[in-house]
Amino acid sequence: MSDFIGTLLSFLLTIAVLSYLLGDNPFYRLAVSLFVGATAGYAALIAWFNILRPQIVAPLASPANLLSFNFAVAGPALVAALLSLLLLLKSRPATSRLGSAATAFMVGVGAAVAIGGAVTGTLFPQASATMLSLLPPDELGGVDIEKALESIIIVAGTVSTLWFFFYAGRGEPGAAGERPAVLKPVAFVGQLFIGTAFGVLYAGALAASLAVFAERTASIVTLFRQLGGGG
Repeated sequence: MSDFIGTLLSFLLTIAVLSYLLGDNPFYRLAVSLFVGATAGYAALIAWFNILRPQIVAPLASPANLLSFNFAVAGPALVAALLSLLLLLKSRPATSRLGSAATAFMVGVGAAVAIGGAVTGTLFPQASATMLSLLPPDELGGVDIEKALESIIIVAGTVSTLWFFFYAGRGEPGAAGERPAVLKPVAFVGQLFIGTAFGVLYAGALAASLAVFAERTASIVTLFRQLGGGG
């Protein structure tokens, strides 16, 4: 019975979302509101059980930590609680300036984490991945043509893409700056690689959307079979 109710609700929400094809309507707004509310509630629960309670509430609520003031445990919790309170002050215009320090701290830490992740997770692996032999040997001691072409394409794609984002041209009065003539062909090749990458990403998003649509269609067919007594 519970499976049938879940299938029925998913069917009604699917129809409500698809009704947007006929224009904005209350059913579509109801479905979107339910989605946003469920997502916000889930995020709030995750924040409470994974961050607020174990890292702030539990250390500060422990009598042993408060009486002995175990700085290794209670110190970070106090700092986190203070920053959280300052951040809440941003919700009111009269006290928003007091929360600027917490906002600056959060943005600074986020930027540092993002830069560190980009360097260690993207830049270094990408640089090491392009350090390929352009004449890879095969099993017979010769040159593996297929791997050699693959290596050339990888190196050329990486170098030309990086050169596409290199601007060193001087702007003329009343005109936009242009790349040096020697860099234009390389930048064009990089633009081709960038367009190909975006095309692959779009194809992947389209395939994922079609998979979701097929799953929703199958659930609707299953519902009609259950209503018709077909199992």
